[in-house]
Amino acid sequence: MTDEHFITWMRTAGLPDIRKIYGKVENLEPGDYKIQVDNKFDVRNFHGTKSFVVSSTNITGGQNYFLAVSYIVMGTFCMIMAFVFLLADLNKRFNQN
Repeated sequence: MTDEHFITWMRTAGLPDIRKIYGKVENLEPGDYKIQVDNKFDVRNFHGTKSFVVSSTNITGGQNYFLAVSYIVMGTFCMIMAFVFLLADLNKRFNQN
């Protein structure tokens, strides 16, 4: 498979409510746009919906910084705890002799 849109769509989602990026538009000028969507996959039998969302993203992937900040905070906490355990282990080893 070489179609990037299909590969992205077929990627397994971690949550039941998903938003999969179809494409990227750079330098979108202000104005009116018309979008035509073909219904190639019926979602009525499992009560699904389809939507078209225009959104902006940033380096962390979206407008919500919570996940990025929580990763940074947890990573920092783990590094501090690793340093604390290293110091405790070194203290224990040197005090045994």
